[in-house]
Amino acid sequence: MADLSTQIPCGAARSVAAALLRANGGTTACLQMPPLQGDTSNAGQVGLDAPGFLSLPLSPAVFRKLRATMQESELPQYELFVSADAVRVQVTQQNLSSAECLFVRAAGVVIAGKLFLIEAFSASETQGEPYLYRLLLREASGEWPM
Repeated sequence: MADLSTQIPCGAARSVAAALLRANGGTTACLQMPPLQGDTSNAGQVGLDAPGFLSLPLSPAVFRKLRATMQESELPQYELFVSADAVRVQVTQQNLSSAECLFVRAAGVVIAGKLFLIEAFSASETQGEPYLYRLLLREASGEWPM
């Protein structure tokens, strides 16, 4: 743990991270969240009605393919860098306790019409506050209907 007794968090790192994400081709990624309440109709209970997903925008974000050595059957991996401010907005709107809860509950991330699955995530912090989130993604096997 860092000694925060003489440091006052001011949010400068969050502002700089958001500005850098916008300057580096910032895009919008949509986190796909299952609905909070299930379908209570008869058709929904037996699985005839496909459940809808909430599409939560995360912006600014930067998306890129990882440059890793791949083996024949291995799928390519991608990184998504997201502003902590964008994540904080969605955590608050969904009444969740943390960004970890948000990412764990997500069914995936849609970027430019393609669905990606979240394999891992981490936060970069300064003075005990996150300023940037990094999501490690893997491409899903199909297209996402927009």
